[in-house]
Amino acid sequence: MTAATAGVPSFGTPRPTATGSDATVDTPSDVPASSPIDISTNGGTVVLAVVRCLDEAAGGALLDATSAALDRGPSRIEVDLRALDSFTDAGARALVGCRDLGSKLPEGLHYRTGRGPGREALLAAYTDQDAGPAPR
Repeated sequence: MTAATAGVPSFGTPRPTATGSDATVDTPSDVPASSPIDISTNGGTVVLAVVRCLDEAAGGALLDATSAALDRGPSRIEVDLRALDSFTDAGARALVGCRDLGSKLPEGLHYRTGRGPGREALLAAYTDQDAGPAPR
């Protein structure tokens, strides 16, 4: 076990038991597969942090997480994009969908960005949104 994996369960792999024998640790049914979305709660705020890449799959996971968070009845949702390394146009479009979902909240949906891919993804999402039909 390395320092990076210390404390991380290894499901489905033999591990020593208290008696020293090898046993297989089964994946619990309530443990989701690795998700590109980290979810935390701070009072009435749910924070959805997107990690690594905001691609089409991560965008879908973000929309699912936003929808699930709404079921808990928070007053505010924050989408944290500061840990992004990259994004695709399809992933960035999910940010607009999240905004639409969060418009029903008392305090709305907000984004956390810094410089870099998270900010660029947000700008890309709304650049396409703002580019309506050309005037005649």
